[in-house]
Amino acid sequence: MSDQTRRMTRAIPRVFVVLALLAASSCSSVAYYGQAVSGQLSLLMKRRPIADVISDPATPPEVRDKLRLTLDARRFASELGLPVGDSYATYADLGRTFVVWNVFAAPEFSVRLESHCFPVAGCVTYRGYFSEAAARQAADDARREGFDVYLGGVAAYSTLGWFDDPVLNTFIARSDARFAGLLFHELAHKAVYVKGDTTFNESFATTVERAALARWLSARGDETGYERYLAAEARRQAVVRLIIGVREELDALYQSGLSAEDMRFAKQRVFDDLRTRYVALGEGHPYSVWMAGELNNAKLGTVAEYHGWVPAFTVLLADAGGEMGTFLERVEALARLDKAARNDRLSALSSRAAVPPPS
Repeated sequence: MSDQTRRMTRAIPRVFVVLALLAASSCSSVAYYGQAVSGQLSLLMKRRPIADVISDPATPPEVRDKLRLTLDARRFASELGLPVGDSYATYADLGRTFVVWNVFAAPEFSVRLESHCFPVAGCVTYRGYFSEAAARQAADDARREGFDVYLGGVAAYSTLGWFDDPVLNTFIARSDARFAGLLFHELAHKAVYVKGDTTFNESFATTVERAALARWLSARGDETGYERYLAAEARRQAVVRLIIGVREELDALYQSGLSAEDMRFAKQRVFDDLRTRYVALGEGHPYSVWMAGELNNAKLGTVAEYHGWVPAFTVLLADAGGEMGTFLERVEALARLDKAARNDRLSALSSRAAVPPPS
């Protein structure tokens, strides 16, 4: 039996679990879940063992080099204590730019993203589609209902250990540092994941990504890459702090009691000011394309989701002496708390970083 057949055989029972859960869902939910299941199965069918892809003469040199890099990053992640297993031991070319497209929505006068609950992932603040056309239709439907909407293409996602996630063509062209960082980020989701708490999950994974990447670059003796990474992170964090601060301003505005007309005018003024303040940061900062597009509550919310608790987790990692195993144990302990107690603990950690907790 080939490795590919063996992997598909292991995946089949889990697919049936998902299908069984769908049977109890509403008709509209079945349609949504159906595209998710078929999309995931299509992805799994395209996987090839990395060793086979590397040895294939038809493989482009840049893909071969990145897959060799994958093997090194997997070994390093395992040494850090991340649950690598068979994740990223295969490669799949999907023939498209993104693996899925996520649709985020927020009320016109609220910074809170709408939540959606699913059988496997729990409640998250987006709906993902394997078809861009289906995602655009869902985004249009939400706009007609009066929501602020953001649609974003996604290069990678984690199945949380349900399946052995492959390396995808959707992110293979990234720089070595960004590529390895993405692998570390997604593997972190396998280590700790709390259903229904997207900000916790993404902030934790982002913290692991940064810490693991810094150590990986240092271990490789890539001092130039490490310096570039530190400089890029400093620029990125400047923009993130700006966006999260503006989101706090909007939250205060929406609770001000102004009329809808006045609030709508003030909201637009806040977004205009955000663009002005971004330009004032100077050239070389990320998010330039992001800033050039429409700004709304949903779009700002996606940044807060990934970074809101990062300062808290950074303090927690420092408290663990930078030791990843101890850090993961403490994050697991946090994950066992109820959400209110967990947020209280994270807020206390954020205060030590002199950063306010997310809204």
